[in-house]
Amino acid sequence: MKPDKIRRIIGGKIKELKKLGKKVDGNFEKDALHEFRVAVKSLRSFLRLLRMSQKEDVPKMPGKFKRLYHITGAIRDAQLELDHLAAGSAPLPVYNDKLSNDINRQKAEWSKHYSDKVFRKMKKRLAGYEYDTLSPDALAAFHNMKITGVKKLGKPGTATNSQVHSIRKHVKDILYTTKLAQKTWKPALKQMPAVPVSELEDIATMIGDYNDERVQFEHLSSFYSPRTEPAELKAIKKICKKEDTKLAANKKQILDAVNKFGRRSKTAS
Repeated sequence: MKPDKIRRIIGGKIKELKKLGKKVDGNFEKDALHEFRVAVKSLRSFLRLLRMSQKEDVPKMPGKFKRLYHITGAIRDAQLELDHLAAGSAPLPVYNDKLSNDINRQKAEWSKHYSDKVFRKMKKRLAGYEYDTLSPDALAAFHNMKITGVKKLGKPGTATNSQVHSIRKHVKDILYTTKLAQKTWKPALKQMPAVPVSELEDIATMIGDYNDERVQFEHLSSFYSPRTEPAELKAIKKICKKEDTKLAANKKQILDAVNKFGRRSKTAS
């Protein structure tokens, strides 16, 4: 892949992010937040691929843009948690107020930091960089590294929650760069084994759901307010006990799937 094409791909991804940022701005709907975050992760995966294969350090996303990304994550987490609790039978008025306040605070942070200038700065930094030509075998090497990371982290009984999250990052890096190669970099696909896309998407979805529930559990279990009535505290304790058991079972299922993938996966020669 020639340097000009690398810059065009990055420029196109930043243009998409700018468009999605406008969708987020003002409404903060769950679908818009999700699309924005997926687009960020896709660009980040491509940058990781470049960083592994370039002679010089590839520039990173600007801090002000990363702040927007983290804000969307905080809003999305609170929205999902409100939806999850709304589906339950026990009312948690004080905790729900806390989540709503968190969302409003993060929306204010977005309004404070969001501007077209953030995207222009990122385009100048990333799409204006002088990249080296990307060899077709770079994708296979990148996937090999990610598969090795998955195998190393996914040991049953020892994987921490942080490591499970890292497994998902590795899997997503494989999926995003495979999708990119299918569209614009066919020579790279010929240098490597077929990617089990469906299996990896299932693993990524399982871990994504697990991470969402784990974050909700951690937030709820650590919550305290002097305004909370005994009935709400009792309900929170009951929910946390149930979630703790469920999370343990889900984590085992994830690691079983990861290890099955690891045993059957092949790396390029």
